[in-house]
Amino acid sequence: MKRSYIKRVSKKQQIKLNKWRAITLERATYLAEKYGYALCEYCGGAEGGHELTSFDGHHIDKNRRNNTQENCYICHRICHGKITDENLLVTHEDFQGGNNPLGFHKEV
Repeated sequence: MKRSYIKRVSKKQQIKLNKWRAITLERATYLAEKYGYALCEYCGGAEGGHELTSFDGHHIDKNRRNNTQENCYICHRICHGKITDENLLVTHEDFQGGNNPLGFHKEV
């Protein structure tokens, strides 16, 4: 019989994760209010369902302990992978993937 294991997270780590999720949601909400829908700060595209929780939060300074809204960059999971894999430097609302904050998601 194959055993399955549940990944356990310490209480301290869970508190940090919850704080980062709250900051990410706060930033995504700000962008949705500003542009009328939830969008990716990298490509400028909207998420398919326009759901705020479907975006990733990226640490701009790459310091995972710096959980502030100023250090939070909202992006699609695929855009987040590109930013991380290619070690790209990003800033708030720079829309460097498409430079079209009101356009559709562009492939990266």
